[in-house]
Amino acid sequence: MRTTTTVQPRRFSFWAPDFSRSVTVGVDTSETAYHAFEWAARHAWSLRTDLQVYLADPGDTTVQRVLERLPMLTAHFRPSGDDPVAALVRASDSSAILVLGCKGEQHRSLGLGSLVLPVLRRARCGVVVVRGRPPAIRGEYGWITAAVGGCEDPVVLRRAVELCRTRRASLRLLHVHPPAQHGVAVPRDEAAVRRAVLFLRTTAPELTPEVVVESRHPHEALASLDSDLVVVGRGGQNDGVGLITRAALYHASCPVLVARPEPLHDDRVVL
Repeated sequence: MRTTTTVQPRRFSFWAPDFSRSVTVGVDTSETAYHAFEWAARHAWSLRTDLQVYLADPGDTTVQRVLERLPMLTAHFRPSGDDPVAALVRASDSSAILVLGCKGEQHRSLGLGSLVLPVLRRARCGVVVVRGRPPAIRGEYGWITAAVGGCEDPVVLRRAVELCRTRRASLRLLHVHPPAQHGVAVPRDEAAVRRAVLFLRTTAPELTPEVVVESRHPHEALASLDSDLVVVGRGGQNDGVGLITRAALYHASCPVLVARPEPLHDDRVVL
């Protein structure tokens, strides 16, 4: 069962804070890595910051075609070395956001690339895994979705609001709870949805979110999103990601931002 409450989103003027930290992207020779590079380049452009590019093949010049379309973007290239996970984790110390493709050159058909989960577990900034439909990767839907219903909701909501402001996008709150099993219904967490709405009224009064409650399995709900990006928390399972996060990484129809809490000491936006 899908319950949707739609309120006409309010629009507002462009908001462009001073970003002092760069966007970092890891690139190998896979097709999804180039989608990730394009996404990262556009994001760095929108944030008015530099792009740090870690190349598995330092001789690969394909990425230059993307940069030709963004002539004012400053990009710094460096090899990822024999241990790309360690290189990307080190880069996360001084990055606003870390961007990866969902499948690497060793995983072209099924599953996640071998770097994704190891980097997620250790990265010290938010990580975007670029996947999904081409219109979503290009940012054509005009929606940012925040998956709510967990203890990390404030972090997820802050990151979603920041993206909405930067991209002038509308905000959707998504709460997923499993359908009835063996005749026993699983109650939805309406309190979590109310808390999220109240949080937004205080922190982002200019945004009026659409609220979507899905009584489906997480992978089903996340596979049908018409959104440019979905923001999730890390979760707390043994492998470092929770059920919703894992479903998003494997099945979401759009790029996924796995948010990480960071202290905010000034008015900068840290994703």
